[in-house]
Amino acid sequence: MTKDKKGRKKVHRKVIHGTTPEERFQEIHGMTIEEWTEQQFKAKTGMTPDEWYIKQVKTTTPFNFIKERYGTVSEDDIELVKDLQLLGLKDGVINVLLDYVEIFSRIGMVHPLVREMGKNWHKENILTVEKAIVFVREEHKKYKELSEK
Repeated sequence: MTKDKKGRKKVHRKVIHGTTPEERFQEIHGMTIEEWTEQQFKAKTGMTPDEWYIKQVKTTTPFNFIKERYGTVSEDDIELVKDLQLLGLKDGVINVLLDYVEIFSRIGMVHPLVREMGKNWHKENILTVEKAIVFVREEHKKYKELSEK
């Protein structure tokens, strides 16, 4: 790789104008880093990241999901999962809910909060893994927009 007179990188005699690493990557490769990562993931696993995630949450019990994340399953965790199941939430949806709480909660998995969220998901008819994923993405998008203001 060489540089032109203004110090811009040249790749195969082509001047790269991007100001951020992401822009330069896209100019060089014709795709975003995210798209490239997804292609690599699909080449390795034979499925998209979404397909892989859906398979994981559908084939793992909530108890195993909790154990994988936190190392142990307490009596309170067992009661929480049973309460969510009694609401009518399937195991895959419960796993997405638990994952959502783990990723976005700054205070950890507070059982009363998770129960309340489970009740809201049931009331909002979020009863499939696919609907749960769409809901989580929409909520994240709203949060991101609010935090940017």
